[in-house]
Amino acid sequence: MRTCDNCGAEVTPGDGFCGNCGAFLAWNDPVPPPAPAATATAVGAPAARDTAADAARDTGAGAAGAWAGAGAGESVAGDTAGPRADTAAEPVTAAEDTAARRAAALVVPVRPVDDDGPDRPDPVPAAVPAEPPPAADQPRAVRPGLPVAPAPVVRDFAGDAAGAPDDVVCPACGTGNPAGRSFCRRCGGPLAAPAGPAAAVPWWRRLRWPRRRPGRGGLRRLLAVLLVLALLAAAAWAAVRFGPRAVDAVRDRTTTPEAVLPSAVVASSEARGHPARSLVDGLNNRYWAPAADRPATGQYVELTFDPPIRLMDLIVHTGASPQQDVFVRQARPAELTLTLWTGDGPSSTRQLRLSDRPGPQTFHHVVGGVTRLRLTIDASYGAQRGREVALAEVEVFRRP
Repeated sequence: MRTCDNCGAEVTPGDGFCGNCGAFLAWNDPVPPPAPAATATAVGAPAARDTAADAARDTGAGAAGAWAGAGAGESVAGDTAGPRADTAAEPVTAAEDTAARRAAALVVPVRPVDDDGPDRPDPVPAAVPAEPPPAADQPRAVRPGLPVAPAPVVRDFAGDAAGAPDDVVCPACGTGNPAGRSFCRRCGGPLAAPAGPAAAVPWWRRLRWPRRRPGRGGLRRLLAVLLVLALLAAAAWAAVRFGPRAVDAVRDRTTTPEAVLPSAVVASSEARGHPARSLVDGLNNRYWAPAADRPATGQYVELTFDPPIRLMDLIVHTGASPQQDVFVRQARPAELTLTLWTGDGPSSTRQLRLSDRPGPQTFHHVVGGVTRLRLTIDASYGAQRGREVALAEVEVFRRP
């Protein structure tokens, strides 16, 4: 069995190339014995030399063997033909030797075309192994592209068969799962039911005293009870003491005051034709004036209310008339002292400063349970001999 000199693989006789590595095998072929036909041709025909030379040029796979056969034929012809053998055994020239070597080096033997000579039968070519068929899946150049994520495959559990009796039902989606699983096969939720939140303790239970050992904490409990009682007593006293005031303050700000007439009006002195009753008759062209034979400073007028009222506002009109020319003919009060009495006696005193102009002047003063109101003249505008200090009108407003 022949082997390839290049790779050492076994070669089938007659192959021109190795079936494993593709190496050319003609170089290792043994020299074939000279054929009888070739010997006969060399003895009987003078063209034996041309035939051997043509065979050496035509056959690429067996070039070396053909060249050796031609030499052997010429020797035989020389021995048997006598003088004609000298002509057939002509030595090979350098050009022919070079052409033969080139032809032997070719992988695929090429037969030159001889246009001038007659057609000759083609020599039998050496066996050439068939080329293997091309592979079906040969890699080819492709254009690179962006990677595309595969679409997720959603499994439908609607048609699942009923599970075993011991399957664990998912608390989230209700799917049955084999025993031993920790997460649902459909939604991935945990199969172990989470512990529910602790029940909320009512607020009244959170206010209970913590349990203590018997015989301990008695003093603390007693002190706590006394403290609670003291706080309750203080809250009750504050409600009694300051509750009415708070209620009155709210009512004072949310109600509209109303006018009230006094039940009685008296004065320390009166000028002729200008009685004290003129202060509350609703006319501002009539006025009260002290007696002319006495100084106006210290003279007063007093209003009495029955029942008592909660005083809110006091409006005072000064002068003899709202007309400016008549207003300046008489003196006007500049300062008045407001004194209020309640059921317990004098409660408050306030100084009222008046402007020297005709018209109403309002003073806000809140006092509850007022029974009497007194206005005392402290100073006057335009006081002269023969002039009277005129106080035209006094309006009192209470809380309804």
